Amino acid sequence: MAWSSEMYLFSEVDGVVTSQGQPVAGAEVERIYHWGWKDVERKARTTTDQAGRFTFPQVVESSFFGSFMPHEPLVSQRILIRWQGEEYTAWKHTKHNYRKNGELGGRPIRINCPLENEPTLKEDVKVYGICTFD
Repeated sequence: MAWSSEMYLFSEVDGVVTSQGQPVAGAEVERIYHWGWKDVERKARTTTDQAGRFTFPQVVESSFFGSFMPHEPLVSQRILIRWQGEEYTAWKHTKHNYRKNGELGGRPIRINCPLENEPTLKEDVKVYGICTFD
């Protein structure tokens, strides 16, 4: 019997940043999450490559008490893009489960982020931002 379980706080992210249909190289991308169970906030940054691509690895934690004590999973997630002095909300979501790829109902997070998009709420998955999903 396992004494703790894996809790996926933020699934792996593969993304592409574009502007007017062209890849944006050198944009700063920041992933931020806050895990309510342990009241912990973490940040990670990367930069888009020549093709406008970026990735973040999955974030997996474990908790002895969290594996058996009843609680509602609550992980606030954000991805911000900074380019040419502007900041864009790419992804804003509150995850209410600890499942791998639980953000999009089991689908991996593959996002396309055109900087000219207006941020919107994708009602079916409750994700707000400029990005669309593959």
